[in-house]
Amino acid sequence: MGSPLLVAAIDFGTTYSGWAYSFAHQFNKDPTQISAKVWSDGKLMSEKAPTTVLIKPDGKTFKAFGYEAEDMYAELAEAGEHRKWFYFRRFKMLLMDKIGLERELNIEDATGKELSAKTVFSMVIKYLKDDLLKECILTVPAIWNDSAKQFMREAALEAGLSTTKLKLALEPETASLFCRHLPLNRMIGGIYISKMKAGSKYVVIDAGGGTVDITVHQVIGGGRLKEIHKASGGAWGGTTVDEGYRQFLISIVGNHVFQKFVKKHMDDYLHITREFELNKRKIDPLTESTESATNQRKVVFRFPFALKDIFEEETGEDLQAAIKQTFLEQITLSKDKLKVDARIIKRFFDEATQSIVDHVKMFSKPALRDVSDVLLVGGFSESKMLQHAIQKEFQSKNIIVPHEAGMVVLKGAVVFGHDTGAISERIAKYTYGVSTSMPFIEDEHDEKYRRVDIDGNVHCDNLFNKHVTIGQSIQCNERFLSEYHAPDSESTSFTLRLFATQKENIKYITDAECFKVGEMDVDVDTNVLFEDRQFTVRLSFGDTELHVQALEKSTGRETTCSLNCLD
Repeated sequence: MGSPLLVAAIDFGTTYSGWAYSFAHQFNKDPTQISAKVWSDGKLMSEKAPTTVLIKPDGKTFKAFGYEAEDMYAELAEAGEHRKWFYFRRFKMLLMDKIGLERELNIEDATGKELSAKTVFSMVIKYLKDDLLKECILTVPAIWNDSAKQFMREAALEAGLSTTKLKLALEPETASLFCRHLPLNRMIGGIYISKMKAGSKYVVIDAGGGTVDITVHQVIGGGRLKEIHKASGGAWGGTTVDEGYRQFLISIVGNHVFQKFVKKHMDDYLHITREFELNKRKIDPLTESTESATNQRKVVFRFPFALKDIFEEETGEDLQAAIKQTFLEQITLSKDKLKVDARIIKRFFDEATQSIVDHVKMFSKPALRDVSDVLLVGGFSESKMLQHAIQKEFQSKNIIVPHEAGMVVLKGAVVFGHDTGAISERIAKYTYGVSTSMPFIEDEHDEKYRRVDIDGNVHCDNLFNKHVTIGQSIQCNERFLSEYHAPDSESTSFTLRLFATQKENIKYITDAECFKVGEMDVDVDTNVLFEDRQFTVRLSFGDTELHVQALEKSTGRETTCSLNCLD
């Protein structure tokens, strides 16, 4: 993208989103001098807003985003008019681990109505883009597959972003880059990452609302980094804690009562979920209470009168008495105040924190034993429960948490936009190869893949022609070349199909665990002799997205192919 005068970045998060920017002269003076949009819910100011969107009943017209969308939908719900409107929240997780992601995918809103997923994604991106757009970087999880990245890119293009001015950035990388510029007084953990010597290695844990990305970076000097372990992770973000709270409420009143409450009192439901999202950050593992001395060992939440009324109408029981009988003194209800033993609340964190800890243990491999530092970033990393779990399990490691850890991905994306070559090498997530055919060899090739073409030549189809191997280190500008030939004398084009597997070597694309990444069409010049219809295909795997070019050897014509990763 050259050297832009201004770079803007959009962090499209599962729970919260925002944008930030900086000018080139600011970046050259101080890379951390970045401006971000300040959002408000009427009480609190923040640099991110909830990833919620309200769409008019026609399903085509954008109405509101963020806190405004939440407040407007709550007002509609209070007036009983919300069912006609489309309200979406936390929908980014839809793209997680999707193999064979469909371009025309639909998603359900809060009341079960369906709308095109791409329409919803593009409306959010367009809103953020219209707020500020010059040169744009869009963040995505490092563990996303190629189809999810393409889906996000197409949604961004539908939102009006220029394909030549849009670059996808991997979230743990942008966080790592930003922290390389942070001074000591803006870090928790007593270390200045930019002072690390060449050769130093550190684990990056990007714990967001939905996904957790984990990788390992090595300092190579000159402000550059390289990835030395492929990104991995899972859906262990802060929303798993929210789900724990939701299931806790269901355990108190029952699923039928809770669903009726959500259906009839959406405004109250939105209020208690927002309240919990704020309060969960205050849960401290080192104390028995987040309250004053008069409320030892109790965490207080608002309990809607409407939920209490529905429970008593449906069951004929007194809710306070039912709670006391079931939970003894661990939970008490007084008017609209639910007081919960802090130990119960802490259990909501167990699934997420244990999954993250177990996954980080994989970095005890011999090749990574000299890693002494762990960089903890992302919104969920601000949780003291997660920080404590990491520190307790990895006591020999130095745990580094930047102040405002939830913003470093977004601000790091701006840094990345000014210097897209800052990550010099990445690790291949899969073994990639192209489906090809070769002259059939008896006793070597499987008879079921035998094919005779219109010219009488005998081929073996469905062979896996490997380009890169899983775990291989790839330079960001490195290209992998392979020769291909037009399939027969009459074809005016042919389709190259790219496949991937987690195995190092396979023979056929039909082997177990092999899946199609995407395909691209290549035009054939039929004026050239058939034997000369050869192509050199160049695939680039070291960038944040796959890139493909095809060179027709006889004419020198070069085509940048569009890799279609969506069904």
